[in-house]
Amino acid sequence: MFLEKYGEKERTNIFEPDSRPRLARLSHSFDNPAWKYQYHMHKAETELVYIEGGAGTYTVNTSTYPLEKGCILIIEQGAIHALSSDATHPLNCWTCAITDYKLCDHPDRGFMLPANVCPRTRAEKHEDFICGLFRELDLLRRKPSPSSLTICDTLAAALTSVYYHIFRSDPQTERQKDSSFARDILIYINENYASPISLSRLADEFHISKDHISHEFSKVYGISPINYVIDRRLNEAKWMLINTSDSLVSISRKIGYDNTSHFCHLFEKRMKYAPLEFREIYRKDLT
Repeated sequence: MFLEKYGEKERTNIFEPDSRPRLARLSHSFDNPAWKYQYHMHKAETELVYIEGGAGTYTVNTSTYPLEKGCILIIEQGAIHALSSDATHPLNCWTCAITDYKLCDHPDRGFMLPANVCPRTRAEKHEDFICGLFRELDLLRRKPSPSSLTICDTLAAALTSVYYHIFRSDPQTERQKDSSFARDILIYINENYASPISLSRLADEFHISKDHISHEFSKVYGISPINYVIDRRLNEAKWMLINTSDSLVSISRKIGYDNTSHFCHLFEKRMKYAPLEFREIYRKDLT
């Protein structure tokens, strides 16, 4: 039995005034051995990731990290990242995206990690609390009330504070790898994937030969630029199928395919399910 009084204890704010984080997005991927999200980036969001179970890999820029229960990651805005689930032990992965924050000890708004700090570590003794925060956010998503968003922002700030504490307590540094023009091409594709993209268009945009673009992009990211465009579009389609009631025609057009039959053929070939079958299997897990 104990009594701890906090009234007169000094507080150290980690956020600048009026710059506490807001919840931008919450996602939960689980029970899907085929789950894979190709390289992408977020311009104005930081992702706080927690692995509740399963196995897989997370690639951030050009470094790949193995995932298992208890791992946490911080994916900074502008970081190029990809996620892949193990086929035998599917990932159970929570992601909370935050925005509009400024840490007192970081020179740049919207960034959490000091330079060269590894974005992956373990939750250790904080795991139950982190898991509880994600589950509470999910509960508020499923049973909203007038105060839900305010509570969600408060929980997101708490989650950010815990991640801040963990990564500052024992920072693991690593060498930053040299950037490549392949990164600029990937960013361009991410910003324009719903528009017509070809090797000729990329060559014109970057004033580099088609062969050189294809070779360098494939060397860095393990996939050709055009196949990446297809995967990027289909990954967006997966989220729309699960999280919206949009028609196949609407989804197809939003990701850059005017021919819905062509979209359905590509989706089934790469995902092993027809789009509506994929929606039926995975959407039921969100309620």
